[in-house]
Amino acid sequence: MNPIFPDCQIIRIPKTASTNGYLLQLSNERDLAEGTIVATDNQTQGRGQAGNSWESEPGANLTFSIIFYPVSIKASGQFILSKTISLAVHDFISDIVPAGVSVKWPNDVYVGDKKITGILIENFIEGAYLTKSIAGIGVNINQERFLSDAPNPVSLRQLTGKTYPLENCLQTLHTYIANRYRMMTVDAEKLNSDYLQRLYRFGKISRYCADGIFFDATITGVNPYGMLEMTTANGERKTFGFKEVMPEITDINSINL
Repeated sequence: MNPIFPDCQIIRIPKTASTNGYLLQLSNERDLAEGTIVATDNQTQGRGQAGNSWESEPGANLTFSIIFYPVSIKASGQFILSKTISLAVHDFISDIVPAGVSVKWPNDVYVGDKKITGILIENFIEGAYLTKSIAGIGVNINQERFLSDAPNPVSLRQLTGKTYPLENCLQTLHTYIANRYRMMTVDAEKLNSDYLQRLYRFGKISRYCADGIFFDATITGVNPYGMLEMTTANGERKTFGFKEVMPEITDINSINL
């Protein structure tokens, strides 16, 4: 039993197009306890940010979705849930790979310059507050080869040479998610601080491009609305939404903001 999600279930299905879609439909048909998970060994149409697809070899990785009811969170502050989930996955990966793990804005988890986790959060809003959120999470665990044109995937097996039991991984990650989710309401200040400390390229000057213009800048923060804050080499402050800024083209195979 998970003390933070005491009534939750882990629902396992052999195959589905999307665990987010499956869990959403299930939640519309019946009441589900907060923290309930739908997990599958074979997700055929996994989705990522901005309509991207998510490659996952059947039976090799974690592909699951989890439901929350963050009714105390205002819609305008919904990015805190993205921080929460990405930090939980960071905690899990860091237990296995102690060096080089970071969160790449907005919520991917990287080891070095390679992507090990993708997260897609779908929020549902009534009035000024969230009513329901479904987070789809894909973590590369035991996959040895990636066949899609994604530029920089990596798995735990590729990093360590070891094979990991998926059931144990899911249970452990579920615990990390619960702990970070509790922090969201009891210690949001630490949650925000932890996110910045683990942010990929935070505080390091790099070259970026926005609207066809190249500039050198440092990532200085993320505002409450989830927008990336930067300071250019000449001291100008800039704010960007998702996909509005890209690294210099020579770096495009290693990162994609």
